[in-house]
Amino acid sequence: MKIKLFISALLTLLLAVGCADIKKLEDLEVVSVKVENVIPNGLRGVGLVLSVEVDNPGAELSLSEISALLEHSGKVLGRVAVDPFTLQGKTTDTYRLEADLTLGEDATILDLGRLLDKKTLENALVDVSAKVRIKKSPAKRIELNDIPLKKLIDAVR
Repeated sequence: MKIKLFISALLTLLLAVGCADIKKLEDLEVVSVKVENVIPNGLRGVGLVLSVEVDNPGAELSLSEISALLEHSGKVLGRVAVDPFTLQGKTTDTYRLEADLTLGEDATILDLGRLLDKKTLENALVDVSAKVRIKKSPAKRIELNDIPLKKLIDAVR
């Protein structure tokens, strides 16, 4: 669920980028997301390998310096960092994405589990940041703050 949330947030970032292909960016769709591998990284993190199928009817998009911060009631629950990747233009393709999920300093795995409760979920927020480059244009840093987690999850369903 958190994986689809993060990818949904990335798509929101792409839609926020101004360009001539904005109409086609609105048609960008994550077709499927599969967790291929989960690799423990100490007691407070995991590495993730994802298989993500994306239909991109628009231009080639390169994303780098991708990160997200999950917060609840002012407490940082976790951070996600995704390795850079490029979505080929005018194709439906499957991409192998690698990401690292790390718990916040004062957070526990139980704190993340509490997000399964609808009332707790209502107060959870996500901040997403990435550099986005369309075709060969200069990269733009895009940041979206205080995105309600519930809205992102509902958008993916």
